[in-house]
Amino acid sequence: MRHVLTILLLLTAALTSQAAVFRDEALQRAYEQGRYDELEREARTRSGAEALAAKTLAALATTGKGRFEPLMTQAEQCVGQHPDAAVCHFLLGSVLGKDAQAGGALRGLRLVGRVRDSLARAVQLDPGMFEARSALQMLLLIVPGIAGGSVDQARQLEMAVRDSQPEVAKLLRARLAAHAKRWDEAERELLAIRLGEQRSFHTEVLNAWTGLARQWMKDGQHAKARARFEQLAQQLPQWAQPTYQLGRLAADEGRHEEALRLYERARGMGGAPLVPLDYRMGLAWLDLGDRDRARQLLQRFLQAGLGSQSNLDDASKRLRELG
Repeated sequence: MRHVLTILLLLTAALTSQAAVFRDEALQRAYEQGRYDELEREARTRSGAEALAAKTLAALATTGKGRFEPLMTQAEQCVGQHPDAAVCHFLLGSVLGKDAQAGGALRGLRLVGRVRDSLARAVQLDPGMFEARSALQMLLLIVPGIAGGSVDQARQLEMAVRDSQPEVAKLLRARLAAHAKRWDEAERELLAIRLGEQRSFHTEVLNAWTGLARQWMKDGQHAKARARFEQLAQQLPQWAQPTYQLGRLAADEGRHEEALRLYERARGMGGAPLVPLDYRMGLAWLDLGDRDRARQLLQRFLQAGLGSQSNLDDASKRLRELG
């Protein structure tokens, strides 16, 4: 369940035909590029549903465990004041998802139905909003049926956009194939995607490649995973995730100094707040025997409280061992 709700955090993930989260171009641009300070500034000069959602999403990006109550109140106010605004329902699903992930498995089980319903309402109100459709499909595929998951509903989300959003449909088909462990089919669908310009779409495609690469690594195909991330780093040089994943591969192979160089490079790229750089750098320094640097980075990671619960728990455990 933690894995399910970690995936929901990737909502801030290209097609001219697909709708954006924000119709306001300045808000959408700042949101897509992860410039949350700018997003908040722009939101303060505006009013209405998009302004309230933008301000809250900007705060959500830098809010850690145990600090979600004010954001939940704002999201619920957005829905209450603007019940027909898809962006408000997307906002509520985003806040609920992050709260559920940070709260652990039991809280996740209690909240997952509300996350699903909020995202489904956003899709109903704005069928072209890719971010809501993508997050809803991930939830339906990973949550057990008893908790509201449904492969059939996930498939329907893909079928609904085959003509209107063909690149989105390829991504959603890749997820369906991966869910069924048809890895070669998932790879073919991902390779066929034309990325376009919308950065939130780039993020979701990168996440799909990351999931597939993890399977390759389990199968001992590290070279294949490395080659794919090297290609993605060239295709999307502005994004942190490919470089971060190359660092993970280097660390898995015991090349910790190289991993640290890659992590440091990723820190200055777009989407860096979405990957646990301090945590991974702390582990690398720990493996290199530098306990002081490891302690400093792991403490900073815990203080921010922005990682997955499993990473936060592991960081806390390692700090206790460091003394």
